[in-house]
Amino acid sequence: MAIPDRIVRGVFAGGAWVRRNRVFHPAGLPLTGALHAVDGEYKHLLGSADRPVLARISKGIGLPADLPDALGLALRVLDRHNRPWDLVLATTGTGPWSRFLIQPARGWASASYGSLMAYRFEQGPVEWIFAEPDGAQPETSSLAALQAHLKRQRLGFTLAAAPRTGPMRTLAEITIAEPEIGEQAAPGFFDPVRNMPPEVELLPRAVAAVREWAYSGSRRGRGESENVATQGVAGFQGMKDGHPRPRPPEI
Repeated sequence: MAIPDRIVRGVFAGGAWVRRNRVFHPAGLPLTGALHAVDGEYKHLLGSADRPVLARISKGIGLPADLPDALGLALRVLDRHNRPWDLVLATTGTGPWSRFLIQPARGWASASYGSLMAYRFEQGPVEWIFAEPDGAQPETSSLAALQAHLKRQRLGFTLAAAPRTGPMRTLAEITIAEPEIGEQAAPGFFDPVRNMPPEVELLPRAVAAVREWAYSGSRRGRGESENVATQGVAGFQGMKDGHPRPRPPEI
């Protein structure tokens, strides 16, 4: 194990041990739902236009009540190989430079989530992933307000990809809600570096390596096995005999 590897893993293991929780995004809600791909390339990577989704929506620092915070949206779908594909997004800007910066959001309705790091699908152009919420979500960043909102209706998001300059392309529409009785909710840990199709790259590679060390260290600090990064595949709602059958969006 290289020295930088040990340092990064050690720092995040220590932070998770002290907090007895994730270093970042400690407070969140596990959710389930459905994803409908509208982009042909994205649909090809998923193997189907419709996939179940496991999700977690969270506050980055865990500030109390409705104080502005860096909000997070983590998503897990199955790719065309039926392996987990994780996206971990945080509130950022969407401009050529602001997409590299985490930005606190005042409310769930106004949050704009970005991948911070770039993706390349099947040797295509370098793009960043974004998720925009529907406007019906709470205007504050309170988790309690979001949980109360979920008692009445689901959350909707538009997933998109954009190059450094140029227009976005819509990848998918997502609806998520509280798990129904008998459903397994979000997995214990999302890992966007490990859980990714072989046809997809997370860039820059050196930063992706550091990020994976951080995730691994945080899992170790919480006393969780490395297997937790890929757990939850069997928990996709509607799965029968290994074939996902997503619940249709609520009308």
